Amino acid sequence: MYTLIDSHCHLDFDTFNRDRDAVIGRARRAGVEHIVIPGVHRKNWGPIRDICEHDVRIHACYGLHPYMADEHDQNDIIHLENWLDTNECVAIGECGLDYRKNQPDRQVQQQFFSAQIGIAHAHGKPVVIHAVRATEDVIKAVANHPGLQGMVHSYSGSYEQALRLIDLGFYISFGGAITYTNAKKLRAAASKLPLDAILLETDAPDQPDTDHHGQRNEPAYLVKVLECLSGLRNEPVEAIAAQTTANAKALFGL
Repeated sequence: MYTLIDSHCHLDFDTFNRDRDAVIGRARRAGVEHIVIPGVHRKNWGPIRDICEHDVRIHACYGLHPYMADEHDQNDIIHLENWLDTNECVAIGECGLDYRKNQPDRQVQQQFFSAQIGIAHAHGKPVVIHAVRATEDVIKAVANHPGLQGMVHSYSGSYEQALRLIDLGFYISFGGAITYTNAKKLRAAASKLPLDAILLETDAPDQPDTDHHGQRNEPAYLVKVLECLSGLRNEPVEAIAAQTTANAKALFGL
């Protein structure tokens, strides 16, 4: 059995409240040894901490998601810094930029993103980034912090932008989206990026693979992402599992 790491899974979300232990059990039986939970809102930090305290193979990130920029306030940045003084984490985030319609004001998003990558850099932590139609601005922002490392989760930018991010010390993370045959640009990038710069994720409960379309996603389904990536690259699943696991351990210090 190969070992996998789900590098981005919202295991703290309410949809898992009724069967979280069973979800974790299915993940372990599928070979998913470690799970990384990104924080999206100040109110989520406590529940994430509590989940991680009960299982040493589940790991916390704390951050403020751009979706909710209108709900955050500047005091949340202060609270984040204070929270890190007494609570362990493997990364800062999920933070970033989302330039789709009906998202919060871009300038507000940028302020929260800039503050969080500054905190990550100051604390020597990697950063977990959400970037949708904003990859170019994300590249510019992280380039202002030489030595900063992290991941761009559920990657949706171009192959060329991914190479620039890799050069800046970032990993590119792929999830269920690569299993859809109409995601041609994404699948092409996944097929030729260097394997030592790739992570696997589910983004559960969101973004299920084609086999679970319309259903709640969960970390056990990471195997479907692995198998798809193996087919796209024409490389053995064992080799991809070993390298992506090593990548996640290196980034998060697991």
